[in-house]
Amino acid sequence: MTNAEMQPETTPAAKKQSPLGAFLKHQQAALEETGKAIASLFPREFRDHAQKAMDENRASVEVLWDGLIDGVESGLDKMRAKAKDIDPAQAQGKVKIDVE
Repeated sequence: MTNAEMQPETTPAAKKQSPLGAFLKHQQAALEETGKAIASLFPREFRDHAQKAMDENRASVEVLWDGLIDGVESGLDKMRAKAKDIDPAQAQGKVKIDVE
C-alpha cells in the first residue's frame, strides 16, 4: 500500500483551509467514524435504550436548571419588592443628622 493510498481524499476546498482547520476537520471525521465503529458492536436494542437514557438525562438536567432559574428569579423579585418599600435615602446608606 502506498502513502497516497493511505491518505484520505481531500476536496479542493479542504486544500484551501489552514493546517489547523484541516487537522480539526480530520479529527472530527475520525471521531465520528470511531463512534460508528463502537456503536456497531452493540445490538440495536441496546443502542435504542442507551439513546432513551441519554434523552431522559438531558431532560432531567433541563428540569433542574429551570427550577434553579425560577428560584433565583423569585428571590430577585422579593429583593426588588423590598427595595421599593425602603426610603431611597436609607437605601443609599444616608442618615440625616441634625446639628445645633
